[in-house]
Amino acid sequence: MIEEYISKANLAIDEGFKKLEKGQIDKKAYYHVLEEYFNKIYAYVKENETDIDANTLAKIHSLENCLNDFIIPLKINLEAPSGDENSDTYLLQTIVYFTRKQLHVKNKVNINVDSLKKYDEQANKYVKDMCDRLGLLCYSFNVGQVFDIPKNHNISLVKVNNKFYLIDCTYQQFFLLGQNFKERYLKSASHIVKCEIGARIFFRNKKGAITLLEQGFISALDKMFEDYFITMFDQVGKEPLASDDYLNLIINRKKKK
Repeated sequence: MIEEYISKANLAIDEGFKKLEKGQIDKKAYYHVLEEYFNKIYAYVKENETDIDANTLAKIHSLENCLNDFIIPLKINLEAPSGDENSDTYLLQTIVYFTRKQLHVKNKVNINVDSLKKYDEQANKYVKDMCDRLGLLCYSFNVGQVFDIPKNHNISLVKVNNKFYLIDCTYQQFFLLGQNFKERYLKSASHIVKCEIGARIFFRNKKGAITLLEQGFISALDKMFEDYFITMFDQVGKEPLASDDYLNLIINRKKKK
């Protein structure tokens, strides 16, 4: 049975990519078609995990890897900022716009297509550069190092008019299709590997996630600020913190350096 599921999923991937290239199917439809096939695979694995051999798991991982350059359909704002030039929003939009333009021009990335997985550190250098020009306090940091979790991702905390904002211009790296089916359940040699942050945050706070993905920043007072880190903690099985605790850990950790 599992071989049949794998075979059908493999065929759906091949056919789906062909249709995408010809414009015969959109990304959202493609995602939901594949989700049905993969959910059958994951359900079977969960029910029969003690009998699943390493070769079968390797085949499933291989299928997922075929999709890892494909991002869950997202809308990224690439427009130049407009409105009140003295507002917090305008300043933050300027920083994000500058960063995304730099990534596109200097690093040759397509913001709406590429995962940006290898560009988060570079993006934060652009953010820090822009903040320095604007005279804004900016803490650029690695999430894994600050919170002691196995998550290698660089983001920035910026202070504007005594309010803090999280800036993450490469958040879409966590929305690679191959690791974001919400029913994902695979057993490796040492642990259970479940779905990536993308599917988790869509389930927890879809509106907040879409806002951050589109505009590239979120207020530290917004529920999404807390959910952003809770989702990462949840994925690695670590007890989550309160919003103020995340904020204070970032500020105090950076002040000590």
